[in-house]
Amino acid sequence: MNDSFKSIKNFLREARLEAGNRDYAASLASAEKASPLLDTLSLDSTPSAKYHDAWGGYFQQKLKCLRQLQMTDALSATCHAVLDRFPIDEEDCANEHPITLQVARRALRELATLALERRDADAAVEWMERCFALTASNDEADDPFVSSYVLRAIVFLAGYRSEPDRYQIRFFESLDELTFKARKFPEIRIDDPELVAFLEDPAYLAYQASKPAEVLSKGGPGETWEGALDRFRAFAEELQVAQQSPLADSDFEIEVWPVALSDLMTHEKDWDCMAPAGLRELYLDHGSFKVQDEWGALTLYGHGEDGLRLFGGIVHMIDQLWGGRPEFDNDFSDDEIAFLNANFFVFGQFCHDSNVYTHLFFDRDGRFGSVRYDQDEWGPMETALRHMIDGRQACFQSLDELISEQMNAVIEYLIYLDDEARMEG
Repeated sequence: MNDSFKSIKNFLREARLEAGNRDYAASLASAEKASPLLDTLSLDSTPSAKYHDAWGGYFQQKLKCLRQLQMTDALSATCHAVLDRFPIDEEDCANEHPITLQVARRALRELATLALERRDADAAVEWMERCFALTASNDEADDPFVSSYVLRAIVFLAGYRSEPDRYQIRFFESLDELTFKARKFPEIRIDDPELVAFLEDPAYLAYQASKPAEVLSKGGPGETWEGALDRFRAFAEELQVAQQSPLADSDFEIEVWPVALSDLMTHEKDWDCMAPAGLRELYLDHGSFKVQDEWGALTLYGHGEDGLRLFGGIVHMIDQLWGGRPEFDNDFSDDEIAFLNANFFVFGQFCHDSNVYTHLFFDRDGRFGSVRYDQDEWGPMETALRHMIDGRQACFQSLDELISEQMNAVIEYLIYLDDEARMEG
């Protein structure tokens, strides 16, 4: 048995090398040399991983060569042979072997493409929907459909061209997801001219504008911080209830902590400053808050998490959050650090991940702003702080604008988390 596997691996290695040299006929011939040996394998007598790897490698190479050689009849027959060899339960893909799913998805994409080539849009749609029904196994860490989103949109566009009333929404949905995935994965390129044209189509734009999640993902002009919190609650309801997100309930929570006037006044005395009127109102009438949890969380300090409470000098608070940031002492004098702490006061954060935070601050004149700090890229942060010292900090906002902008980031991250959770089936 070991000799058989060794021979199969050698034949397939030779086939891959020949395909790398674009000699697809020779590659196909080399792959076919493995076929008689593969026929001797059975799941009863062969370790499952070796069985799937051997058959999967063979089918992957054969499908590639047949497509390049435009041998459509043989390609179609091989696709069906793949599906016969690997009968997958579409309701339970979690424990399937990854290469089994990869080859089956490729066969289904090829069948959809063949249907497109013979102008059978309904069949193409059916094959693509079967492809997308094969969700990720437990051993697939990445999105298994990165190579399929463009083709799916093209397939549904063909359906839309043939039967607009039947396929319009499904085409728009596929195009919408494609644009989302293209932002997420740089390797996805929307370069099909017809798809590109539809990105500016009035009907498609109207569809996008009508989607509740799309409407709620960005704050409108003049949105207040109260409105931003309400928008998050509405978005959470849409994602959690209407779209039945697989995310945990905790991902949609807002925690609120009351702020006592005495505590606020103590902080103002300690830092020899007055919190801006809008922030004082937020603290005393509503309380500080945390939206979401961990990565993607927006926090206004108030509950003493990580030793942070209400507000404090910018260098002090950032150093406190990170548990020490030697860059400040290395690149700034004591006087410069004292100036920053005396004139800029951090009161919250947006957590991008464990390496990157956006710190929210107000200055001694009551203006609001934010600064992004990536611990692996000190340069931009140093530049931003020097601009503060030199009076060149120009990107001030109102409190409402700042909270609205950060809420956009919270919702964008939730959309990302929801997408990841759905990919896991």
